[in-house]
Amino acid sequence: MENFVLRILASPLVIDCEAEAISDQIRYNVRTVPNGIVHKAEEWIRRFVRGRKSERVPRSGDYEDRLNKVREVWNEQAGTWSIDRGQHWLENHAVQQRINLKVVGAPDQDRYHYFMDKYFPAERPFERVLTLGCGGGELERGLIKYRIAGVHEAIDIAEEAIERAKRTANELGLTHIRYKVGDLNQLTLESKVYDAIFGISSIHHVTALERLFDEVCSALKPGGYLYLEEYIGPNQFQWTDEQLRLANEILESLPSAYRRSITKPGELRVPISRPTVEQMRKGDPSEAIRSAEIVSLLSLRFEIIEFKGYGGSLLHLLLEDIAGNFRNTDAESVHWLERLFEIEDGLISSGRLQHDFAVIIARPRGR
Repeated sequence: MENFVLRILASPLVIDCEAEAISDQIRYNVRTVPNGIVHKAEEWIRRFVRGRKSERVPRSGDYEDRLNKVREVWNEQAGTWSIDRGQHWLENHAVQQRINLKVVGAPDQDRYHYFMDKYFPAERPFERVLTLGCGGGELERGLIKYRIAGVHEAIDIAEEAIERAKRTANELGLTHIRYKVGDLNQLTLESKVYDAIFGISSIHHVTALERLFDEVCSALKPGGYLYLEEYIGPNQFQWTDEQLRLANEILESLPSAYRRSITKPGELRVPISRPTVEQMRKGDPSEAIRSAEIVSLLSLRFEIIEFKGYGGSLLHLLLEDIAGNFRNTDAESVHWLERLFEIEDGLISSGRLQHDFAVIIARPRGR
């Protein structure tokens, strides 16, 4: 029994969620475990993970320096995202419709409406919901049309982003939205108070995923859900050689009109390259820091009810800084973009590429 427990404890996947779910999580790691061993091991696991939980919070000497850099980056970017800007691959109307189609089955029905109508058809407004990593507050303001909650709390590391979100909410009279500054790596949440928790393009910036998922697991009410819309691809954008080769071949095949840089007018998009880890650290040290581990760590604490991959393993690389060249009002650009969609779908279906982005709906195990 001791060897079995030590093998589990040595795993980085040991967790600290609800005590009654420990047996399930042991079995997740070792598929065939006699009940007697599980029961004897439970208290060992409980004692160990209580101590280990505190170790998950990053405490290296340069942590504050990295945190300040992250704040700087997201203070600058707060409020800049726009479907019409066309700089990032997601800032394109047709791409958003494609994601809706993959998640919901209809291009003009948004994902949040789908989530709420399917899982909470008669229970709105909720008492309390939470956004993890809210930026300038676009999500919270966008959800008011659905009367989502009596209180919508939202947290972000960037003080200026939070101030912008507060100011805009006050101007619109949205008194139910409550913003505060917080570090998702060191977040402490009340137990069993939220009906739903949202993480939209924020969880892949978290180093202490185990700790955060533990807190979310504890903070959801019975019957509550976690909704993620996330990058789950290679850590720190260390894309595979195959991704880079395919993306550059396709980029080179595009007419020059669709390779024009959005950020550098008059220039063409340069070939796609893999950033070095040092470049990632200098830019945003939190970017995709443990993105490839999100699903595996989440699945130990949560039952994944829906996993809807929406690609991005090609389009994310390819459309960066050129997405705005593809306009719905131009038939030729629509044709080219649809062709790119088909190519990515085919590569994923064949197994040559995987989904780098997904919508995930989950609930704590054992509830």
